[in-house]
Amino acid sequence: MSYMFEGTLTERDAKHHIGHSFIVPDDATELKVRFDYLPELTKSGLNALHLTLFDSQGFRGAGHRRGDAHESVVSHSIMLSEAGATPGYLVGALPAGEWTIVIDAHMILPEAPVTYRIAIDISSDPVSIEAADAHVEAPPVPFGGPSWYRGDLHGHTVHSDAEWEIADLIAYAGEHRLDFVTLTDHNTISGLVEFDRLARTDLLTMGGLELTTFAGHALALGVRKWIDWRIQPNVRTMPQIAAEVDVAGGLFVIAHAMSVGDPICTGCDWRHSDMLPGPARCIEVWNGHEWDSESNNEDALALWYVWLNHGYRMVATAGTDIHGPLPHGTRPAFNVAYAPSLSESAILGAIAKGHLYLSNGPRLEFTGRSESGEVAIMGDCLPAGNATINAFWDGNASDDQVRLIGDGKLLFEQPAGEPGKQQWRLPAGQARWSVLELRDMTGRLRAVTNPIFIGTSE
Repeated sequence: MSYMFEGTLTERDAKHHIGHSFIVPDDATELKVRFDYLPELTKSGLNALHLTLFDSQGFRGAGHRRGDAHESVVSHSIMLSEAGATPGYLVGALPAGEWTIVIDAHMILPEAPVTYRIAIDISSDPVSIEAADAHVEAPPVPFGGPSWYRGDLHGHTVHSDAEWEIADLIAYAGEHRLDFVTLTDHNTISGLVEFDRLARTDLLTMGGLELTTFAGHALALGVRKWIDWRIQPNVRTMPQIAAEVDVAGGLFVIAHAMSVGDPICTGCDWRHSDMLPGPARCIEVWNGHEWDSESNNEDALALWYVWLNHGYRMVATAGTDIHGPLPHGTRPAFNVAYAPSLSESAILGAIAKGHLYLSNGPRLEFTGRSESGEVAIMGDCLPAGNATINAFWDGNASDDQVRLIGDGKLLFEQPAGEPGKQQWRLPAGQARWSVLELRDMTGRLRAVTNPIFIGTSE
């Protein structure tokens, strides 16, 4: 059984979902899809058309990637069966009924219309399925007590638009001696089964996906079910999607909010007006392999400070957004979280509380004490009044600079030394929150804590 769909799209179709439905019979064993469109390249950039597939029971996978280009044509190919599936899509039987293939038009530029063709072939021929091992061991569970744990919250594989396999992401985490690593492929969860299967006793694998909308990206950390990322005016909003992430036991993080956007990085900058920040409480302020990048991390840090000044108890995170091997000499920033154990729930709980700092190498300690003796670590709140802030740093360059920031303003600055420590007294009312920054001699950030709050309620 075969189906063929053809059409033409213009810039008016950009940021829309174009669906085509077809029927899968009872005896179907294999499904193949080929999606071709042209042009990809225009004078002002790239058209970006991706696919999402739904079977008669729900989400079946997504291919958020450029596809294979040959001459001026871009092609996406999908294969599904009970024996295997194209990365991004879910392996399994093909349930009978109505299926839908959706073109997600992330970008259609105005120079020329885009023509496309979708060819679907459904086979009923027997498919060879390797016998499953009767004894399937549960993945190893890393274990550790209360401690500082270091890891990455943002990574991609061939299940979306990256260059490497899941095993490569695991190996990268091992090479950097991470305690935890997170898989957040674009709009799909297809890689999570293999990701967890490759977990090691010394490495926690955390689930997730990157909700890659037309007006901004967000990480749904700790989820292993697909979250529908499609915004529908007056029907489905980003705050509703964020609430679904919370119900699923996940953590919603605004990703690279100040990144360059259309047409260079389609939909990468955060433009959801109902989530600025709205119910969001986490923002990725350090995205990419280096501090200086198209993600405009300095602007993201400044935005975070603005939201803190507006009274939001916002948590800052880092994510390499890694898509393949890092260039030699790269110093990515990781999250260093204080958690009661090395488990997904404990790590996500620590992040939600702000019990973490971000660093591309240096180690930080940052605590506060009130006049009456209450002690706070980053993410905690001291009662109103005079406060003493204590800081310690290690693993930095001797010419780095230490900066105490209060309410977004520079309160104190001094050479870091190696290692170093300092104590500051903050009179009542001087700052409602403070963070510690460590910067290199050129001003690039090397590490930053989450805030200690003083006498504030959200």
